[in-house]
Amino acid sequence: MSELVLLDEAVGETRVCRFDEQGQPLELGIERCSEQMSRLVTGSAHLGRVIRVENNINAAFVELPIGDPGFLPFGRKGRPASVHEGAKIPVLVTREALPGKGPNLVLTSPQQVTAPAPTLTERMNLPETARIIPADRAGRERIDEAIEQALARQVAIPDGGDICIEQTRALVAIDVDTGNSPVTGGKFNHKAAQVIFRHLRLRSAGGIIVIDFAPMKSKNERNALWASITSLAKKDPARIDVLPLSRFGTMELLRRKNVRSPDDIMLDENGKKTVETVALEALRALENEALAQGGARLELQAGIAVFNWLQQDNIGWHAAMTKRIGPRFCLQCNNDLPRQKYEVIGK
Repeated sequence: MSELVLLDEAVGETRVCRFDEQGQPLELGIERCSEQMSRLVTGSAHLGRVIRVENNINAAFVELPIGDPGFLPFGRKGRPASVHEGAKIPVLVTREALPGKGPNLVLTSPQQVTAPAPTLTERMNLPETARIIPADRAGRERIDEAIEQALARQVAIPDGGDICIEQTRALVAIDVDTGNSPVTGGKFNHKAAQVIFRHLRLRSAGGIIVIDFAPMKSKNERNALWASITSLAKKDPARIDVLPLSRFGTMELLRRKNVRSPDDIMLDENGKKTVETVALEALRALENEALAQGGARLELQAGIAVFNWLQQDNIGWHAAMTKRIGPRFCLQCNNDLPRQKYEVIGK
């Protein structure tokens, strides 16, 4: 059975969700229209200008057409002759900008600069056997569920128990709890490890990750868990370095982060959905209702915060929605709704 990839090209936002052969969500990709003029994507090539050469770190910082300056490491061969302050050079984005970090770059050919940037599905490096299917209403609901999983603090383990995932400023802390599971010790930790590594990919988690496993009584259990973890790490497309299990039952990983996490895109600094996130959800709800009620007049009622974001229409959503469902909808402010709530009413 091949992997399934659902592609949701909605108004204002494209979402891609990759599911494994068991139907579990494995990876998420999210791209917003509002960021097209402020972010450069991985795999795109541009003409940049060297603004600073840092010999002490064997790298340079490069001004790009949009967004933060990029980081260009020189590698073992050292600084190329073409790279000096003020020089214009063709560069390829090898890792998109992350919170607090500009994009990573490599030198490329001038011809590459004119090539189109890869699409979201192309950037996800999907297997050739994957089935890419446009998401209908049911598919959108599956993607919604995958995103809710990716944003959830607590994750259930099959047959009992759970893991708690918390992102701190310094690291990702994961606590494993057997709860009411009939399975304990090494066997339970093995099941927990499988869930953990799926969620590391689903959440695009990176940096230092500390896992506090359930207690184990024997050395054989600990050795078996170590073997399981190292095997799972090799299957992850991101580079992962694993330290041995400590005598306290904790394990440290270092996972390279290549793309932004769903929470980087969708949540504010307090862990709440941004106004844009809710507004884009409202637009999907409007389109879904239009498909369900062919020909009906629709009214998108929104709280003041969502209404103001949509009313500004900085992404051209109104024209795009009209092209999809026709001019049979309107936007109304409903002061009885909370600021970041909405509802679609058919008339």
